Amino acid sequence: MKIQLNNKPIVKHQIKGVELIRNGRGFSKSELKEAGIVDIRMAKNRGIPIDVLRKTTKAENVEQLRPIAKDILNVRKTAKRKH
Repeated sequence: MKIQLNNKPIVKHQIKGVELIRNGRGFSKSELKEAGIVDIRMAKNRGIPIDVLRKTTKAENVEQLRPIAKDILNVRKTAKRKH
């Protein structure tokens, strides 16, 4: 089951005091953990882009991941009940 993201993760950086925002390659591991997704391989299999080079945690990205994490956990719980 692939998950469709509405928006891409954002990355903020500053140049000479001006904050710039752009689309990122993927979510950082810390953003995934804060949203409730602890299994990185499962997230990759579900189609969630992951950028292993990023270390920062942005609140906007975590808020975007929370509903996805809830869906993933619900799918895992129902799969465990069937067995």
